Amino acid sequence: MDNEQIKSTVEHFKEEGGIRVRDIAFTLLSRMFADDKTAYQCLFGQEGYDEYMADEMRFKLEDYLTEQGYIRNLVVDDENGGGLTFEENKAAMEQMLVDIQRDMKAGIIEPKDAYARMSDIRTKLNDKFKVESKKQDRLIVVEKKFDFVCPFTRHECYQLDKEDAMKKWNLIENTNNYGDNQ
Repeated sequence: MDNEQIKSTVEHFKEEGGIRVRDIAFTLLSRMFADDKTAYQCLFGQEGYDEYMADEMRFKLEDYLTEQGYIRNLVVDDENGGGLTFEENKAAMEQMLVDIQRDMKAGIIEPKDAYARMSDIRTKLNDKFKVESKKQDRLIVVEKKFDFVCPFTRHECYQLDKEDAMKKWNLIENTNNYGDNQ
């Protein structure tokens, strides 16, 4: 939902007693979280959950958001009355890819048609199910600033001080004073 859609939703319920943006956020979050009590606590705090869940305005808002298409069910009913989940649908589409490749190798489907179908399925998998390759985090190493210009090479250099050398080569402080002239 964008800000204009939120404003129009609030305006729609103004005559019926009004709603808050938090009410819209709760309705949307309760669909995302496994437990709607978690969504309530995030937005409203610990108290008043039972009263809020029984509020008639909350039911009207949920119906309105569903009618407008802002809420979609995560389960699609099939003709047998059972449910088809997103995971089952995704698995079926992946199986279709395998079947198309098999049929193309067997000569049942022309390669041109097979590639078009496979491209269509792959696009739908990416768009609908957010199937993407895992992105690796990149590590950025920031070196220390140069603090010395080498008189021989005329390049900027970093002169290692005692603490950095001890850290770099895992050195320890010399506690023996054998060579000191006192």
